[in-house]
Amino acid sequence: FFGGTATDWVNLSKAHIPQADEQQRLLANLVTVTARDRLPVPRFWYFPGTHKAVVVATGDDHGSGGTPGRFSTYAAASPSGCSVARWECPRFSSYIYPSTPMTNAQALTFHDQGFEVGLHPQNNCTNYVSYQGLADTYTSQLGTWRAKYTSLPSPTTSRYHCIVWSDWASQPKAELASGIRLDTNYYYYPGSWIADRPGFMNGSGMPMRFTDTDGSMIDVFQANTNMTDESGQSYPFTPNTLLDRALGSQGYYGAFTANLHTDNASTYEDTQVLASAQARGVPVIAARQLLTWTDGRNASSFSGISWSGGTLSFTVGVGVGATGLT
Repeated sequence: FFGGTATDWVNLSKAHIPQADEQQRLLANLVTVTARDRLPVPRFWYFPGTHKAVVVATGDDHGSGGTPGRFSTYAAASPSGCSVARWECPRFSSYIYPSTPMTNAQALTFHDQGFEVGLHPQNNCTNYVSYQGLADTYTSQLGTWRAKYTSLPSPTTSRYHCIVWSDWASQPKAELASGIRLDTNYYYYPGSWIADRPGFMNGSGMPMRFTDTDGSMIDVFQANTNMTDESGQSYPFTPNTLLDRALGSQGYYGAFTANLHTDNASTYEDTQVLASAQARGVPVIAARQLLTWTDGRNASSFSGISWSGGTLSFTVGVGVGATGLT
């Protein structure tokens, strides 16, 4: 995407438009409009209820130990009696080094409250020379992580330290082999390139599966990190702009992933993102919640569709985790 001294592969003057999503919506609307005189076609909405946007709150903790404090802040910001499953409680994912000073017991308590503790894999910011070398890194570091956090499920989402991405698809394939199925590595960066323009690096605000070089699907979802605390982005301008464009007449819907580092319990950027979302009624969720919802929505279906006398009838099969499906 960022060419550096070569060609940039993204036209940043149009990065504020989720162009891939808009083209997909055009296709879907053409199908429904051309068929509506014969059969209205039901469709599922992108998120639970009628939400048009969601913030996926994540942070990287490099052993500094700010994670428990961050989780506690989000727990305190949760409305009384809120439902985690229905995305009513603000929640957070922290990708940590195994050396992070958080105990297994602490991590379990937060996990039971709906927070996510995952692994922040790393290779000292060097290119990997082969898929196997990368896969071995995941295997080794996940083993260390699991040995410490014995009460937690194995991580299903991740962000690699330094966003190391040395070829086309080794990252998602290595993640899949280790049970990780949502990747937050596509990073809206560097600041000298994006120039404080809120937008969509790959033209989409939705989690989408990766493909291999032969076009085959990889069962790992890409969740772009639209907001970071190291890309020269302004706050609250960035979250306000993204969310207002999603909620307003433009309809630039999306699951907006943020990397709000958890080396410290609190940061200015994190405070602004949470406040921006809550002021607009936008859910703030952990990455694992996005994966659970996406799998549930994809496993949902319509069947027995009939159209007679102005009445549309159908049966809905709801996939596991698709709470609030509309």
